[in-house]
Amino acid sequence: MSEITFASIESSHQLVRFLIVLGLCSERLMVLMMIFPPTSDNVVQGRVRTALALLWGSFIAYGQRGLLEQGDATMLVGIGLKEALIGVGLGFAASTVFWAAESVGTYVDDLTGFNQLQMQNPSQGQQTSLTSTLLSQFAIAAFWCLGGMTFLLGAIYESYTWWPLANIMPAGGSVLESFVLSKTDSLMETVAKLATPMMLLLLLVDIGFGFTGKVSQKLDLPSLAQPVKGALTILMLALMAAIFIDQVRDQLSLVGIAAEARALAGGK
Repeated sequence: MSEITFASIESSHQLVRFLIVLGLCSERLMVLMMIFPPTSDNVVQGRVRTALALLWGSFIAYGQRGLLEQGDATMLVGIGLKEALIGVGLGFAASTVFWAAESVGTYVDDLTGFNQLQMQNPSQGQQTSLTSTLLSQFAIAAFWCLGGMTFLLGAIYESYTWWPLANIMPAGGSVLESFVLSKTDSLMETVAKLATPMMLLLLLVDIGFGFTGKVSQKLDLPSLAQPVKGALTILMLALMAAIFIDQVRDQLSLVGIAAEARALAGGK
């Protein structure tokens, strides 16, 4: 009886150790999925996201059996903080194209004057503009259809080779700072490139209605500019949908996310 009791206690201790290691191995992916728009609360529910993170993290946890034998609780806390930091960096790198699509929609709505008629988005629980919601959902759907999750998981698993779980030393604060600044610059540049065609078209409409209104002031043509700009915006979005997918296919499918992850580690 005592042998059975001892075996059960030992098994329970091993189970607790495995759950701790599983939590540490899943933290990097969990933090990334909380930031990443296609796996955020607006698309994937919390329980489903947690289950997926634990499932994909179990492959890493299987090879980390001796992790708890190498350090104490302080080391585990340090590893947890380090994993959260890596998850934030990878999530920021993977989310820029989706934030760019949403920013382009908001910018277009500002130019057309439709941003003052915001709607309550039930999926986000906050007010959003029509075009930004449309482009955001369009980018998320393209990510799943192009198989971007496969490349994202490949980058996550590859990140454990250049930054192992037991290695608590980070790549360096200066590397992370320069990485975040470069990704922010690329985000602003992407927004400017995607919004420029529609911005120029809407600017020409405003100039045309302005000159026409000066000639015939009794017709009150400036009041007609907003519906015309709205119709042209819808037409441009319909025509540029395929072009948008073709131009940012690699960014949406996250083909180069592994290279960006290596850049996060300082070229390791």
